Amino acid sequence: MGGLPRLDARAVAVFEHVLSRGSLRRWPPDVLPALGLSQEEIEGACHTLLLLRLLRPAPGKPEELIPISPNAAAAEVVGPLEAQLAQAAAHAQSVRDDLYSLMPYYHAARREQGRREGIDLLPDLASASAMLTEESARCREEVFSIQPGGGRAPHRLGDAIDRDLAMLRRGVRMRTLYQHSARSSLSTQGYVETLTEAGAEYRTAAELPDRAVVFDRVVAFLPRRAEGGSGEAAVLVRDPDVVTYLCRVFEQHWSGATPFRGSSEAAYKEVGPSLRRALVGLLADGAKDEVIARRMGMSLRTCRRHIAELLDELGAESRFQGGALAERAGLTAPETPAVASAAGPRAKNGTPVENTAR
Repeated sequence: MGGLPRLDARAVAVFEHVLSRGSLRRWPPDVLPALGLSQEEIEGACHTLLLLRLLRPAPGKPEELIPISPNAAAAEVVGPLEAQLAQAAAHAQSVRDDLYSLMPYYHAARREQGRREGIDLLPDLASASAMLTEESARCREEVFSIQPGGGRAPHRLGDAIDRDLAMLRRGVRMRTLYQHSARSSLSTQGYVETLTEAGAEYRTAAELPDRAVVFDRVVAFLPRRAEGGSGEAAVLVRDPDVVTYLCRVFEQHWSGATPFRGSSEAAYKEVGPSLRRALVGLLADGAKDEVIARRMGMSLRTCRRHIAELLDELGAESRFQGGALAERAGLTAPETPAVASAAGPRAKNGTPVENTAR
């Protein structure tokens, strides 16, 4: 890379001149008074253009130079450099993978030395998955997880199902919290149905805190959100105070969540009132559609459909009017079990309307 010259004004001027004339005689050398360049400067410019493959000897006429397309020159000059860089990057990645593969041994040694407190960073998906697999094998009593967002990706569920079934066969209690929006995912429905038959428990809520997995109430996995962390990085936490706090957070959300057993025609309708109440609350706070969709774990398109259906069933012609009608229907009041099970939006005449969640 360092051996290639950079284009300067003299080289550009000579190249433009050769383009206009079709060629440049090297011997005897052409005199280019119109460019205001000395013979030495012209030779230097030609040398630069030759190295960059913008000029080359004419076929059968080595004393003449002809111009070459910049695209062709770039392919000839930069192509090999790009190949070298790709090879170097691949080698660097292979070394990185070798080093990362030692992280499970590193963490195992730390545990054997009694270092239970503190935080360890798992810098990528490979190391996080390896540690999850290891802790799953160690788990003896219970595991719970918080999985915000919509349905989980099929390949992630495929990777997890054997590991989860192995824990259930050992008598481990398994509980998972999803958001209501996960009920519409076919892959998640099938996974939940399979694991529920094996003894796992699932519930859903309108909103959830960040992702977390806790094994035996002693070790937790959290996503790494710090600046510079990759999207797949994780944090392994063994500090007893932090893990205890996560356990309390989970139990609070679990107690107010709705049971979910997988594929069922009524699975989404069961959470209609809860979904609407959360939607109305976010609308009342003035949240934008993008924010509402993210917090409720659904796509922007689905979010807008729910909003439109809610306003239509309330008989509202605007969001402001919808807020007033929702207030009248009691949808903005704090949720209670009675309200959650019975209350729903009412039209202008006060009659109940059908669930919007589908």
